[in-house]
Amino acid sequence: MGWEKVAAFHESWLAMMLETWRVQQALWLSSLTAWWLPATGRRQRRHHAGRTAIGILGHGLAPVHRRAVANARRLHGVR
Repeated sequence: MGWEKVAAFHESWLAMMLETWRVQQALWLSSLTAWWLPATGRRQRRHHAGRTAIGILGHGLAPVHRRAVANARRLHGVR
């Protein structure tokens, strides 16, 4: 049971790292395209730091939640 917690922890950190990387790439792309927006006349899409942080935390908690729910179902005999 201890290894399950360690594995969930590592999976959680990996999910948060990948989501952070995805957000960084999106911000980089938006800053790159913002340079071209005045020439094309398109509106710039805004990124909100609060929603981004919540999204990263959500990706990090998903593996832990999934394993906790699976363990609760297993221990209570619910299928």
